[in-house]
Parts: sequence; C-alpha cells; structure tokens
Amino acid sequence: MSELASRRQVRRIGRWCAWAAAGLLMLTMLTGYGISEFRAVTRLTFGILDKVAAHRLHHYTDIPLLIFLFIHVAISLWLRLGSSLHRK
Repeated sequence: MSELASRRQVRRIGRWCAWAAAGLLMLTMLTGYGISEFRAVTRLTFGILDKVAAHRLHHYTDIPLLIFLFIHVAISLWLRLGSSLHRK
C-alpha cells in the first residue's frame, strides 16, 4: 500500500471518529437535558427516555465520547504535523 493510500485510510478513520464523537455529544446533551427537564423529554421521546434512563445513558456516554474525540484530535494533529514536516 502506498503512503498516499495509507494517509487516506487514516484520514477516513479520523473522520469516522469525528462523526461518532459528534453523535455521542448530541446524545450526551439530550440525556443531560432529559435529566433536568425530564417531563418534556419523556413526552418528546414518547416515553422511551425517562429520567432514570437519561441519567444512566448520560453517564455511559462520557468515556466513549472522550475516546473518539481524543483519537480524532490525535489523527488530525499527526496528519498536519506530518504534512508540514514533508514540506520543509
């Protein structure tokens, strides 16, 4: 596999991690709102997300969100630093 193809694969993994982190961030925000305003969120989700479920999901999304965000940032920095070193 050429260097260009491997960089493309790494960039694709970085994008996937960014989208996963964005989805987890939205879920974390929804569940956080579901903890504080549980009556509105329970009505909006047709009873699927009540206060107990929102609280549990909110705590389960912290670590995966941080992991995906860290991977995305690390890959982005690695690709940028690598390309700037090749130019000099």
